[in-house]
Amino acid sequence: MAGSDLLSEGELDALTGGNTAGSGGYRTFDFTAREQSLLNQLTLLPPLQERQAEQLAQGLEDVFGSEFEVAAAGLRVLSCEELLASLAESVAVSTLELAPLAGHGHVVCPAPLLSQLVNDYFGGVRGGSVANLPRTALTPSELRLAERVAEQVTGSLVAAWADKLPLEPGEAHTAPHVDAIASLPSGDKLVQMVFAVTLNELTTDVALLLPFAALEPWKQRFSAPRKAAAEDAGQGWGPHLRRELPAVKVDVAVMLASRELTLGEVLGLRVGSVIDIAVPDEVDLCVEGVRLASGRYGAYEGHKAIKITGFAGTDAPAGKSTG
Repeated sequence: MAGSDLLSEGELDALTGGNTAGSGGYRTFDFTAREQSLLNQLTLLPPLQERQAEQLAQGLEDVFGSEFEVAAAGLRVLSCEELLASLAESVAVSTLELAPLAGHGHVVCPAPLLSQLVNDYFGGVRGGSVANLPRTALTPSELRLAERVAEQVTGSLVAAWADKLPLEPGEAHTAPHVDAIASLPSGDKLVQMVFAVTLNELTTDVALLLPFAALEPWKQRFSAPRKAAAEDAGQGWGPHLRRELPAVKVDVAVMLASRELTLGEVLGLRVGSVIDIAVPDEVDLCVEGVRLASGRYGAYEGHKAIKITGFAGTDAPAGKSTG
């Protein structure tokens, strides 16, 4: 192998998240970190998943005539390899196109839910619970019901996303194995949208899988406006500041007069000493030591007061003040 084909120490550090020298081993590197970070920026997806869960519960009840509870159980990014390792041994996978998204979407339905549906839908003990025994294969009846579940999952997705990204689902192909997912490159990233579905006493996870690369071009539609009308709607700090600012208290002082004394005269002051001052016609009004206005000193309704005769620049310095 040519030397240029080898990874440099810096490249190894970047892949392992730190310095490998002297560590005696390597730390695991999360190859989905970038995609998970971008997924977290799609802030509208979680509320849309909540909306989809409500639509899915209603759709399943309409189709199967049983009472369902469906809860949005989160979104995450997984590689195909990680996803395959996390799936139960026996699941039904429905694969379909969801134009204009590129690639294929997948609906994964676990065997215990399908067994419960068969029990309810085809004349078993309605409302009873089916034992969760190990399964190695799905029956034709379970596969038909898996198709119905997939129709409701995609239908609820179309309804929930209608305002953001209108979807046109294609025909679904349902199989009793994960071959459709296993055929993808192991490093491909999928967005897993999990729904906790409760039927009778059984709660299982139904998952909708979308290619991350298919969502990325549409990220602007699923991201909240960066600087929306938060301030215009009175939600930012600006309107709050404007509302509270008038109630802030400040010191207001009036400079009546000033007199220059020598240090000796100041040291000679005693209780009872009298300092002659002449009250001018114009006095200064200062706010926090800054000259704001000028006015005439007098009385108003029996109280000492000043009458403002003009305003000055707020940057004008003020001298000593009393008042």
